[in-house]
Amino acid sequence: MLDLAENKLEGSLNATEFWKLRYLTSIDISMNDFGGHADMYFGPAMVYVNYSRNHFTSAGFKRFAGGMMSVVNLSNNLIDMEAVDLFQNVPLNVTELNLSNNTLRGAFPDSFPFLGKLTRFTIANNDMEGPIPLGLADFTDLTVLDFAGNKLSQGIPPGIGYLEKLTVLNLSSNVLNASIPGSIGRLEGVL
Repeated sequence: MLDLAENKLEGSLNATEFWKLRYLTSIDISMNDFGGHADMYFGPAMVYVNYSRNHFTSAGFKRFAGGMMSVVNLSNNLIDMEAVDLFQNVPLNVTELNLSNNTLRGAFPDSFPFLGKLTRFTIANNDMEGPIPLGLADFTDLTVLDFAGNKLSQGIPPGIGYLEKLTVLNLSSNVLNASIPGSIGRLEGVL
């Protein structure tokens, strides 16, 4: 575990240095002053990554075989990029993905990556637009889906109503403009 949170560390990070730490399972550099590109390129043992509350302006994932990365928090940065570029190569086994409070823009990718283990997906308070991805209905382990504070339009995909484990569905402060699908009534776990 490498915990450098809540300091005044600054500069950019060289991801290849972290790759050399092949047995590192957790890194937390939150609440510092790091900037530039946040390269999500870690050794195969990495499970938890918290780069929140810094000044990163872009981010990217590198897909690697055998990776265990399951929690990624890039919230509260200055990430200003197209969402389709960020979603390239997101690790397929990620369970929690927090991208809130950045400046991600554009629509979700047409072929949204299948993140079948995803339980918490937060991309609130960005500049996302276009429809909510239909493929989210396939993420059957989702418990939290927070897309608030964007410019998402059209309607709520009916398949979201079949996410039986969902306890939080926050689609507030968007420009959704269709009727609420009847399947939403199936979300008995939403608090």
